[in-house]
Amino acid sequence: GVVIAFDTAEPTFRHQADASYKAHRDEAPEQFFADLDNLQQILRQDLDIPLCMAPGYEADDVLGTLANRAANAGWRVRILSGDRDLFQLVDDERDIAVLYMGGGPYAKGSGPIQINREAVIARLGVPPEEVVDLKALTGDSSDNIPGVKGVGPKTAITLLKENGHLDGVYATLDKLTGPKDGQGAIKGSLKAKLQADRENAYRSRMLAEILVDIPLPAEPRLGLGSVNVEALAASLERLELHSLGRQAQNFAQLLSADATGASGRDAGNSAGSNQSRGASSDSAATAAQQPGESAIEPAAASAATASAAMASAATARPEGKPEPPALTPELITTAPALAALVQRLEAATDPAAPIALDTETTALNPFEAELVGIGLCWGDGLGDLAYIPIAHQSSPQQPSEPSGEPPAAQLPLDLVLGALAPWLASEGHPKTLQNAKYDRLVLLRHGLSLAGVVMDTLLADYLRDANAKHSLEMLAQRNFGFTPISFTDLVPKGANFSAVPVKEAANYCGMDVHLTWRLTGLLRRQLAELGPALPQLLQEVELPLEPVLAAMEATGIRIDTAVLAKLSQELAVSLASLELQAREAAGGVEFNLASPKQLGELLFDQLGLDRKKSRKTKTGWSTDATVLEKLEDAHPVVPLVLEHRTLSKLKSTYVDALPALVEPETGRV
Repeated sequence: GVVIAFDTAEPTFRHQADASYKAHRDEAPEQFFADLDNLQQILRQDLDIPLCMAPGYEADDVLGTLANRAANAGWRVRILSGDRDLFQLVDDERDIAVLYMGGGPYAKGSGPIQINREAVIARLGVPPEEVVDLKALTGDSSDNIPGVKGVGPKTAITLLKENGHLDGVYATLDKLTGPKDGQGAIKGSLKAKLQADRENAYRSRMLAEILVDIPLPAEPRLGLGSVNVEALAASLERLELHSLGRQAQNFAQLLSADATGASGRDAGNSAGSNQSRGASSDSAATAAQQPGESAIEPAAASAATASAAMASAATARPEGKPEPPALTPELITTAPALAALVQRLEAATDPAAPIALDTETTALNPFEAELVGIGLCWGDGLGDLAYIPIAHQSSPQQPSEPSGEPPAAQLPLDLVLGALAPWLASEGHPKTLQNAKYDRLVLLRHGLSLAGVVMDTLLADYLRDANAKHSLEMLAQRNFGFTPISFTDLVPKGANFSAVPVKEAANYCGMDVHLTWRLTGLLRRQLAELGPALPQLLQEVELPLEPVLAAMEATGIRIDTAVLAKLSQELAVSLASLELQAREAAGGVEFNLASPKQLGELLFDQLGLDRKKSRKTKTGWSTDATVLEKLEDAHPVVPLVLEHRTLSKLKSTYVDALPALVEPETGRV
């Protein structure tokens, strides 16, 4: 049987017990509630999967109660979730395990990791029954659970190993052992921390503990009904989830096979909520991962995650910070696979469903960037995307894949460019990109033309709100509620993208093109809702202008570096003269004209100018341009400072900076 648990809108007993619980979280975006309604309608009506909610409690409490009841009745229980809080429910003796989805995007053919007692200890350092005590000591910033100030995971694990549980820790405070400093044991310091935050520790344990015996509004049906394929396909098409709509029959077959493959008490009974948590019946485990973990076989994983995959197309619950969907990009590492991919790309000619494209390179400057890989996406399905690895580093000292795996195969640059060139240059094959100008310049550097760009999500979002941030990370947060992994988190410090292992790069680039594809239709609708002017501006001005600007940048502007060098020397002389004049005007006081703090002290503390025309900042009096312009006639030193700033900015921003921007290959900026 399958049950899916959701939170309700009402405050829970935890909120009533502690007003600060999760109080730091942002309000849910308006679109969330519509997405949630759509998701629940599909699950309940089209897939005929029972849902379970309990006012005053969280979905985790519903999960705990359902798992407890099912285990008591002799069922095998599997909880599909991306939240490690659920690890406290793991119980090997009662056959309760967690199918953990929190390990990041899956490689193709893999799925959730089954977590048992040994795996909980391997991941958290404590057994399931002490997970709550661990959080009581360390707290949890994501839920605003305080814990004991100054006690981290390492210390907490040591305390629990020596004392068994939180009550044991506080029962033996006088016998505690702990970390040491250069002078010896700091038992007194640790003891003081624990004593000072005793109340917080027990309150934190109460907040972190998942209840397993709450009253449920009704006993949920523990069986799979029949999938209404036509209604499911219609619902998904209505939501413009076209790729999922085309897979409606597959969902029906997966769930039907799942229902017939598990019978009676051998079926799993559980559910999920946070981060689009779903539920599944038990599946046979295969290759071992960490101790106590097992990967779900691909076919079984598909059944296990069918509901979760659909849920990932909607934004998260109000209180949750969902994790990105688990994408499965196809790695294109052979010539036949590349040829098949090109055939797929050439078959896509509908401007309403353009192919999303992204290049991964070695540099942010497109005129220095070398191609490392190319990502493509043609639908909103978790596998409707591909990554072509080209130039990832690989050496015995620094393999391109995690330890124990051989370096992944890659394709030669010339082969890839030759295969993609006709499609890239075709106006009849629509494409969508995030910041198309960058990719256009990168491709141009490699001798390729880019045509058929019918959407640029960066430009579209700029038209929607010029004051917003337009990175893919921000677009994902704002529109889908999750934050994808950032470039800085992925790429080693001091390295470039070629240092990223192929599979990690495929997941990263796959997320970029997946988001771009999903944002294309969404931003089109958002612009249309604001009136006809913005879509027209995008299609008739912004998109046609982008390749013109790219061509201008590629051509560049020749500058006379000799003239600029001479001008720089002249400006340096003028600036030195202004500094002398300013000090004389200030009565011989030595001060740094470039220091706002020193200038503020001079003007308002020493010269006594009108403080009402300024404002106090953390570092002193404000001396920005608006303040100085108000004081220009108040003292002779002020206009000298303004002129010094003007010439200094001219020198640093243009005269000295432009020669450094000249491209060695072209002699142009």
